[in-house]
Amino acid sequence: MNTRKQGANGEKIAKKFLEKRDYRILEENFWTRYGEVDLIAQEGDYLVFVEVKSATTRSFASPLEKIDYKKRQHLIRVARYYLSLQQREVDFRFDVVAILSYQQEDKIKLIKNAFLC
Repeated sequence: MNTRKQGANGEKIAKKFLEKRDYRILEENFWTRYGEVDLIAQEGDYLVFVEVKSATTRSFASPLEKIDYKKRQHLIRVARYYLSLQQREVDFRFDVVAILSYQQEDKIKLIKNAFLC
């Protein structure tokens, strides 16, 4: 499976996973000139910007290791832009969903509040 298909599949799995945990998905693959965020969701009173990282081997790096400084800055810029479009003050955070697909089985880990602005 190529990287793009793997990423799209991971985002689909993450979306279902989050919806089962009472996240309401507002946006998928939200693009701006500042970058892209995989999912934007509402969980309770929080607006959540979700980065999805998926891999197909047992030896993949921690999802937080895959989100380097540059990627975090892109996500923060996208979040600031999205927040500027809102008509109200809102609490927000950044979550990461890590998916490891191995032998027809998906292991999923949710990291809430994975990093701060």
